[in-house]
Amino acid sequence: MIRQLFKQKLSQFFNRRGTENLPVIFDWRRIYVLPSKAGLFFAVIWFLMMLAGLNFNNNMSLMLVFLLFGLAQVVLYQTFFNIRNLRLEHVNAEPVFLGEDITLQIQLGADHDKWQIRSENDLSTDVTNITQEASQFRALTQSQHRGWQAVDRLKFLTRYPLGLFTCWVYCTPNAQVLVYPKPETPCPNFPHHGGEDGEKSTLVKGEELSSIRAYQQGDPIRDIAWKKTAQSDQTWVKEFHQIQGQHLLFDFTQMNLNNTEAKLSRMTAWVIAAEQQGANYQILLPGFDSGMGTGDAHKHQCLKALALYQSTDHQGGGT
Repeated sequence: MIRQLFKQKLSQFFNRRGTENLPVIFDWRRIYVLPSKAGLFFAVIWFLMMLAGLNFNNNMSLMLVFLLFGLAQVVLYQTFFNIRNLRLEHVNAEPVFLGEDITLQIQLGADHDKWQIRSENDLSTDVTNITQEASQFRALTQSQHRGWQAVDRLKFLTRYPLGLFTCWVYCTPNAQVLVYPKPETPCPNFPHHGGEDGEKSTLVKGEELSSIRAYQQGDPIRDIAWKKTAQSDQTWVKEFHQIQGQHLLFDFTQMNLNNTEAKLSRMTAWVIAAEQQGANYQILLPGFDSGMGTGDAHKHQCLKALALYQSTDHQGGGT
């Protein structure tokens, strides 16, 4: 409990600026500095050398100690100025399905060359050198809910040139990522309500007996043709198919499910399956009609509507 409270207070301290509009320039007021693990080890060795030099009154040892102290100061300034005036210019990401990792495309810039700038979070670490031209970062973060998800706080750090000090900056950009509902797996059969058959049709798994074929590993036991199997030395299974029209209608109000998220998940699976089969499809939500169509633009329009859908029994899920 105390640890969680401490982490919460620490997060509030780092996020005291709230979300910020880009671009953001990290000036000297925003930079945090602490010795790294290598820097702490260096400090311990340096302190022991200083005690030994004072104890034995060895001028050469003391000269080396002060030389190393001056070197540490130079390294501190170099590390500090290596991240000073770093510029966060742009953050975006392609839409993902709930449960998948979000890949953030981060664009950084600077007026002077920056070396070994790192972007760190729980899922990934990326390192790059930044010239006066914009440089691209890739960072991974988790998708937490469908709809628009705010980008979490970003952290950039450097230990250049010798790794004795860590200088880092924080920023919570005013950016969002669209998260589609998680598609139901395996994809259920297409619904029969509404829609048009059209001139073309496709064969999908259904309830009508179509043929009998040899048993394959993974076939359900209930589909085994016991009568024909008993008459031969081979195991046979029944194939059930139905003719499905190429114009499909997915109506939210006609689904026999009580849970809103389950309905959205199933409709997402139907949209993906229909797109893969090249069928024309249409989704109907309360207050939204996609119209009949196919293609990437139509698919994104439908998935976006599903991601942002809100109902009286699920407030906030699509925000």
